Amino acid sequence: MLTLITSIIILLIVAAFTTKKYDVVRSIVINKPKAEVFNYIKYLENHKNFIIWKDLPGDTTWVYKGRDGEIGYIFFWKNVKGVKTVGEKEIIDINEGRRLDFELRFLEPFEAIIPSSLNTESVGPDKTKVTWTTNGKLSYPINIVLVFYDYGAKIGDDLSVGLNNLKVILEDSNE
Repeated sequence: MLTLITSIIILLIVAAFTTKKYDVVRSIVINKPKAEVFNYIKYLENHKNFIIWKDLPGDTTWVYKGRDGEIGYIFFWKNVKGVKTVGEKEIIDINEGRRLDFELRFLEPFEAIIPSSLNTESVGPDKTKVTWTTNGKLSYPINIVLVFYDYGAKIGDDLSVGLNNLKVILEDSNE
């Protein structure tokens, strides 16, 4: 029993000195003009086509509020099959042609607010670098997981999959 209590105390002390924040940045070059790429990513309904969670079961409920592609637009989802997930994504700011800022808010099975952005940068006449940035904060003492689990790497892997999906969608389109 003393060993368990000592272990818990040590973990709490370590958590007090462990970072609470994580920042993740991933980029990809898409062989399409910047305007075309931005015009696709600024609509959150298009995000459902390329994000890693795009394959939610068919019985997922989607609710939309506002006008897609404009600040304040929200899509809400609720999935009760398998692992229950409930959340929403909202456009927070748009720097037309350059940057889309949005928040991903998980409501269940845990609560989290994850500020994110998608940035576009022209790197050639028909080449666009898309950078997906996300950051978050884990409160004390939950931040102890950052010592044992590379949360940023896992999220980074998810962003990379999404960016690769986006590249395939846009480069394969005949529009």
